[in-house]
Amino acid sequence: MRITLLGSIGGVCCALLASCLWSSSLRAQGLDDEPEEDLSQIDQAGETASEEGGLRTLVLRQVAGAPELDGNLDEPFWDNAQPVSIDYEFYPSRLAPAVVETRGLVALTDTHLYIGFVASDPDPDAIRSITRTRDAVKEDDYVSIVIDATGNLRRKFEFRVNPHGSRADILQDSNSNRYWYDWDTDWEAEAEINHTGYTAELAIPLDSIRQPRYPVGERPTWFVILKRSYPRMVDRTLGAVYEFQRESTVQAGDRNRRLVMEPYYIYNPDEERDEGDAFQQVLQHGDHEVGADLALNVDSGTTLFATINPNYTDVEADIARESINNPFTPFQPEKRSFFQQGRDLFSSYMPVVYTRNIIQPEYGLGLAFTGRRVSSGAFAINDTETNVIMPDNLGSDTVELSSPVRSVAARYIQGDKQASLGFMGTARNGTGYENLVAGVDGLYNFGIDDKVRFQAMYSSTEYPVEFADDLCESPGCLDQLPEDNCLLGECALDAEVLRADPTRRLEGHGLRAEYQHDGPSSLYWLRYFDYAADFRADLGYEPRTDFRQLNAAYGRNWFVEARRRDRGLSRIRAYAVLNHVESASGELIEDGFDLWGEFRGTLQTVLRAGWRLKNRAVNRIDQNDLALGDNAPRFDESYLQWYYETSPTNSFVFSLDGRYGNIADPANLVLGRMHEYKPAIEFLSEKLNLGLEQTYRNFLYQGSTLWREDFTTLKLIYHPWEKHVFRVLLLDDGTWRDTDRFLAEVLPREDERTTELTYLYRRTKGFSVLLGAKLIRQEDPQGDRFTSDRQVYLKLQYKFDKELAF
Repeated sequence: MRITLLGSIGGVCCALLASCLWSSSLRAQGLDDEPEEDLSQIDQAGETASEEGGLRTLVLRQVAGAPELDGNLDEPFWDNAQPVSIDYEFYPSRLAPAVVETRGLVALTDTHLYIGFVASDPDPDAIRSITRTRDAVKEDDYVSIVIDATGNLRRKFEFRVNPHGSRADILQDSNSNRYWYDWDTDWEAEAEINHTGYTAELAIPLDSIRQPRYPVGERPTWFVILKRSYPRMVDRTLGAVYEFQRESTVQAGDRNRRLVMEPYYIYNPDEERDEGDAFQQVLQHGDHEVGADLALNVDSGTTLFATINPNYTDVEADIARESINNPFTPFQPEKRSFFQQGRDLFSSYMPVVYTRNIIQPEYGLGLAFTGRRVSSGAFAINDTETNVIMPDNLGSDTVELSSPVRSVAARYIQGDKQASLGFMGTARNGTGYENLVAGVDGLYNFGIDDKVRFQAMYSSTEYPVEFADDLCESPGCLDQLPEDNCLLGECALDAEVLRADPTRRLEGHGLRAEYQHDGPSSLYWLRYFDYAADFRADLGYEPRTDFRQLNAAYGRNWFVEARRRDRGLSRIRAYAVLNHVESASGELIEDGFDLWGEFRGTLQTVLRAGWRLKNRAVNRIDQNDLALGDNAPRFDESYLQWYYETSPTNSFVFSLDGRYGNIADPANLVLGRMHEYKPAIEFLSEKLNLGLEQTYRNFLYQGSTLWREDFTTLKLIYHPWEKHVFRVLLLDDGTWRDTDRFLAEVLPREDERTTELTYLYRRTKGFSVLLGAKLIRQEDPQGDRFTSDRQVYLKLQYKFDKELAF
């Protein structure tokens, strides 16, 4: 089943800026992400600079007033600011002299931290920048500030702006070893290109920095990294490390409290139908809806937040398709504003909090607290829809029921620069349903490049019969006597139904541990996962259970000048990955070996190619039996996999991802030859962004096609004026199957076309309007097309930001 955001309407407005995050399964296998840059290497260079005498201390004097954010630094306000500079290169050379000059100005008021950058450039025409949607600033020129207001280096917030004023904010979490591009907070920025380079102004509310209280008489101290991305023929990141100390000992919490409230109204005719039936409004919401999100900043480190009848019309559409060949539930990013509050606190090595499992909340409450060495948070929410990932060791499925469920999560973490220890618990319960998860996690730094992480959790779960019924391949499968040999393709049961056993309480443990070294010249890691058969983390993203996994890798980096005209270094990397997976009872699931090579450099090129060899089980013959062994035959897979991306100019990006070779098909238990190609082209101009992506998979068995997938995505963003954006999203999904050779009864052809048109008007503060329409057309088994979904949406929203004197 597909995870869908029930009740989300007009999701296109953020679909075009969604970023792919590492899923836990990919992270366990190796470096299979589509690379942006070596963010960990850059951050570690900053930490190295601080330890080798490169840390500079700046005592911030509090000033009055505020600049007009226009990208210029010519206002009197900046005369009272304090100078900073970026003098090092962080990547590809660690702590080499910076190749261009970057100066900055820092000013602190009672409400904001203001940063101005003057980024000099010997050839301003070579600046790589374009107007982008939020969080899409990755490969451009940009300047940024990374702030850890606790100074313990566990959790950092990055605020990034490119020369066109486009912004990105990123949460960097050391405990989970992740970078969250879908984390958003309030701040503003503007920039301007000139004949000597470009200038930029950033205005960051102190409440967005989450600064903790300090003892009376002790200066609040922040660890700060200033960065400048300088991509030309090759990528370069320049940086400097500072310790910002506040001159005043007045705490942020001693100022007036602040209340932020965002009420909304939505008009949303949203109708669906099956072939031949009449259209009917979807049950999840009505034609008219109202609601609000609220946040009370008690002080800069403490926030109370709430939501009432939220409707997430500005959440990204789920345009990542599921493949026939992928049996695991895909990961979807989170952009909903309520769950951005305290997002950093619930990020852990095991993803036991995955808020996309909360579908249609009625109301919710939360608390987030950040201290110098202790941080904590909690949220509770009442959900009218139940979404649960039901895991197996060979795949997963999703339960989607229209029944109310209460979800709760709590987190406590304590630590310093060297080590941290945390505790986390989650609970979900409804009628006849309960899932409790609790445990401990930790991080230990042996040095800048060497870290140990672990997390151990224990769960107790009781499922109602409705969960298994929803997973049944045919109605009433639980009422039927189990067949002696319930073969794949002929059985109403499957592994996920058996995992949702309603006859007993399920209890078990989940464990992850790793040692990782990521240095300039070498990288290696050792990871161990251990999940009991009955471990469930229903509020998290845990699509696999009943397995033990050992994963190890070793690699080397070389930095070379690929061409003289590059005037910089390209990186070459080679590494090997070993992977062993077995069930909790010791039955072999997979043995694998990967050998990879990567080039990153000339003409903004990334080329990663690898050979993957696996012996793995993909499904069971007898679906009545969870045992593997002879019941789950293993196949010898061997295939090439690659990722290629180049951007010779800032207005053109081309990429080609793919696989080719012998791969097993879990739906039919056969080994075939896979052709998978995923080309993508993006054209960028001042007012228009156009992206075209294609995914083509052709699975050949015994010399002819067994199934074929053909997915096309066209994305267009047009912004003719400031604060006005027009968006178009076109999806065309086609699947073809050879029904004579498929084990299960399936449709020979499925075709779906989605069209979404959206207009967005958003002021810097205050009022915003979202207006759009969506249409889905499908093809029936006879080849005739019909409209299955149609909707129109209008969302009016206003943001109140008020200081409270109490």
